[in-house]
Amino acid sequence: MKQRGIGTIPVPPKYASKDFKKSRWWKLRGKLDVPKERWVIYPGAERDEDGSPVIAWAGWDPLQQAKALAACYIDASQNRGWSAEKLRPLLADLVDLLPWLKQWHNEYDPELAMGMGDYFAGFIDEEAHKQGMTVGALNQLRLGFQPQT
Repeated sequence: MKQRGIGTIPVPPKYASKDFKKSRWWKLRGKLDVPKERWVIYPGAERDEDGSPVIAWAGWDPLQQAKALAACYIDASQNRGWSAEKLRPLLADLVDLLPWLKQWHNEYDPELAMGMGDYFAGFIDEEAHKQGMTVGALNQLRLGFQPQT
């Protein structure tokens, strides 16, 4: 019945490199009809100057996301003078990545003398302590609860 009512729907053409302004964009997407351009938004990470949302490519692995978030967190705390309250969502986003960092990115790094999952766990602990919070309180913040400081 659907077939009779709608009729035949032609298959859309495959994408080609000429369909993109830059060749590197083609390499990121490829010829699939399903785009790989998915994004992650970090609410509360907007800069004071413009208020634009901070987004990251969802194709980043957890380690790449954690490095970007940590860089944003450090910049905001050291150069932008953000309050502890404003920094907490960024730290909570790092807490969210921690299980995957420990599972997939915790092989021994000789430069750090530890795995990256352990490194970020220590970073989160230290920063939470500076803010008078626990990782558990940050986890509650991530889940939408108001932590007790």
